[in-house]
Amino acid sequence: MTFRIKELFYTLQGEGMQAGRPAVFCRFAGCNLWSGREEDRASARCTFCDTDFTGADAGEFSSVESLADAIASTFPPLPDTTYKTRRPYVIFTGGEPALQLTQDLIETLHAR
Repeated sequence: MTFRIKELFYTLQGEGMQAGRPAVFCRFAGCNLWSGREEDRASARCTFCDTDFTGADAGEFSSVESLADAIASTFPPLPDTTYKTRRPYVIFTGGEPALQLTQDLIETLHAR
């Protein structure tokens, strides 16, 4: 499986119970409900999306390990003690994350 990633970035979670928590966002490219092209919006099954998920600007990753490495490298260097008190937090988003998010990727990230 090839993972197509629109962007990877480090920021603070902006909403919900984890609001304010440092996180890496992994935005997947692609969606099965809309092509991402404006000319297709009226006939799409989803007409309200505001996410730019076209293209794989952050790259295509051919393995779970290579994507996990890219995600891990997006976190800034922190003292070892930081990770003992708070685990790194990853948010998967994008066009339709369920098309690419796999149990192997989740387990690989948890192991790291």
